[in-house]
Amino acid sequence: MSARVAIAIVTYNSAVYLPELFASLREHTDLETHHIVVVDNASSDDSLALLGAELPRTANLVLLPQTENTGFARGNNIAFAEARRLRVDYVLCLNPDTVVTAGWLDTLLAVVDARPEVGAVQPLLLLWSEQDRINSAGNVVHFCGFGYCESYRERVDEAGLGDEASSIGYATGAALLLRMTALDQIGDFDERFFLYHEDLELQLRLRRAGWEILLVPTARVFHKYNPSFSPNKFFFMERNRWMVLLKNWPLPLLLASLPALIGVEAAVLVMAARGHWLDEKLLGYKQILANVPQLLRERRAVHELDHGGASEVAHFTGRIAFEGFDHPIVTRFANPVLERYLKLVRGTIKRFSR
Repeated sequence: MSARVAIAIVTYNSAVYLPELFASLREHTDLETHHIVVVDNASSDDSLALLGAELPRTANLVLLPQTENTGFARGNNIAFAEARRLRVDYVLCLNPDTVVTAGWLDTLLAVVDARPEVGAVQPLLLLWSEQDRINSAGNVVHFCGFGYCESYRERVDEAGLGDEASSIGYATGAALLLRMTALDQIGDFDERFFLYHEDLELQLRLRRAGWEILLVPTARVFHKYNPSFSPNKFFFMERNRWMVLLKNWPLPLLLASLPALIGVEAAVLVMAARGHWLDEKLLGYKQILANVPQLLRERRAVHELDHGGASEVAHFTGRIAFEGFDHPIVTRFANPVLERYLKLVRGTIKRFSR
């Protein structure tokens, strides 16, 4: 096989997942051709011991222990730097709580090798606990900055995915294959995000630079996904959503979205107060304000990537449909209003967002 991949795995107290993941990688991946780069974020469990035991029996395994928790974003960037040193063609971010299946990587590579315009692909992620149901068939971009899994918990045989690769809003960071030349052009993950929405932000830059993003439904990976939400998770998701908006949304898009953004923000504040994570939401505002000057400076570099082709707006949705945000305020009121609003302004946004 001519293409070579660095599989980037960022671990943090991941000992419970590692034996099954590595067993599946050894069984279903050509590790004489490809590399595994593990960045351990100062785990306090047995992760390092288990990874050390993998070194002599797993070919081309590189272990990079850290002295602090660098988060998903910086952890992967550390792996990206190693991937560049290894001179691979692709890097693949893979969560430690995944299990790969036969042909998963070869199937992804067949698509990206044949289509040079593709900068990122993902396999079909299936729920480990319900293996006939989808975790992610690609992710959805909401015009108010939310990102969430497409077709979550739908049955595979009812989702109508077919066998062909298809364009998606963005690929999940849980199993994300990136072309190194595309990554070199648009830059790595924004390390301020720490975790959540860093995959969305990076792929907004990819699409702005003209790269395509695909789901490859015939490549399958199982994910031991935990759908629970905590105040800390809401903090990162909401803080990072606003950093996505301020850094990546063109000014006409921000202005056209402003009435909807105000309404959504009011609803989120109500949900935060009722859900006992208002303090985290307010802390997010403080950190956003501290980052505004830098985010505004970075907007210029993001928009200089513009290749003049199709806009990311083509993949926008007005519907919020993911666990944790299924309150009646959202499902019965906000979604119908936001979908109508996006339909009303979509043409204006596409025309003036460049």
